[in-house]
Amino acid sequence: MPKHPLEQTASAAEIQRSIQTLNRMAESLWGDGRLAEAVALINALDDLSGALDKISKGDSGEMTLH
Repeated sequence: MPKHPLEQTASAAEIQRSIQTLNRMAESLWGDGRLAEAVALINALDDLSGALDKISKGDSGEMTLH
């Protein structure tokens, strides 16, 4: 079955960069009093951290992001 044209794979290093970027964004939003947005980014950060853990444990050589 062919892959979806927008489907991409991400390496552990790419996920880690995304985690760092989201963390900085969440800190900025939190400092501005935009708590709902900060919490949404923190939740995304948790999801990315989980994906990175799976990669580092060898559960998957690469993760597919949709």
